[in-house]
Amino acid sequence: MSNTKVTLILDGEEVSFEMSRDEVVLDIALSKGIDVPYSCQGGVCLTCMGKIEEGKADMIENQLLSEDEINDGCLLTCQAVPKSETLKINYDNV
Repeated sequence: MSNTKVTLILDGEEVSFEMSRDEVVLDIALSKGIDVPYSCQGGVCLTCMGKIEEGKADMIENQLLSEDEINDGCLLTCQAVPKSETLKINYDNV
């Protein structure tokens, strides 16, 4: 399985890390001590929502986001699995 370079933008700052494409973005960010927004970790509260600025990701489950929101790049990082070599997610621009 290939790795992805993930960049998260939060409060105007960028932080990057490498992760496997079979792991969940929020889980890896938290395991690296990154202070990202989250609450339920189950895809039902929208707290961890971000917007893809570069790359691709799939959500394991989607119970809340509309097709328009998904097409606009929105995703829940607690459900997001990278699908590209790079993935940039902006928490500030949702």
